[in-house]
Amino acid sequence: MKKTAIAIAAAFVSIWMGAGAAAGEVSGNVTLATDYSFRGWSQTTRDPAIQGGFDYGFESGLYVGTWASNLKYGDDASTEIDLYAGYGGEFGDGNTFDISVIRFEYPSEGSSLDYMEVAGSIGIGALTLGVNYSPAYLGEGGPSFFYPYVGYSWAPSDAASLDFQVGMSMAEEVGGPDEDSYMDYSVTLTVPTGGVDFGLAVVGTNLDEEVCGADCELRLIFSISKSM
Repeated sequence: MKKTAIAIAAAFVSIWMGAGAAAGEVSGNVTLATDYSFRGWSQTTRDPAIQGGFDYGFESGLYVGTWASNLKYGDDASTEIDLYAGYGGEFGDGNTFDISVIRFEYPSEGSSLDYMEVAGSIGIGALTLGVNYSPAYLGEGGPSFFYPYVGYSWAPSDAASLDFQVGMSMAEEVGGPDEDSYMDYSVTLTVPTGGVDFGLAVVGTNLDEEVCGADCELRLIFSISKSM
């Protein structure tokens, strides 16, 4: 799996450089949050998270990047590192598209939980439709996984924005024994102030509390983010 990820990333870079897309821009971000929620499920057992990443975007629309967060996952996993490469652009009258390959790494667990996803999405106005797919979810030998989702962004002014998202995780026992699918949802209010984004999100799933306790129940998450 790791050799595959390196080969894919190398192929992307080779194509971009060969296409004369050397000119680009580096961007970064850092976030402090009261919880790290991934598809409605807390990855930190509802403890705070420190997260951040870097992207290099080419003028052609191609990009590579990495992102990391602390977590509490598996037996000993304390860190997640994501590596990704993709291509995004516009079509029609201001509509957008994005395709990418993502590698999820959990260094303290060796390679037992590492896996890859392919993601694609289109944006039509304020509406986003997308799907992620993994052939071996949450590690080698894992089940195939699909995650279709829909999002909607509403920004009545520069002072605040609201983002809505609903997704469906679909894989064998993805939500616990006898649970082959579950839905997650979120509503996030973002208020930019002094170059910093303050966020307040309502996050939850339709899973029974007996399956995951407080880690997937309805909850509030507060965050402070800075983009560079």
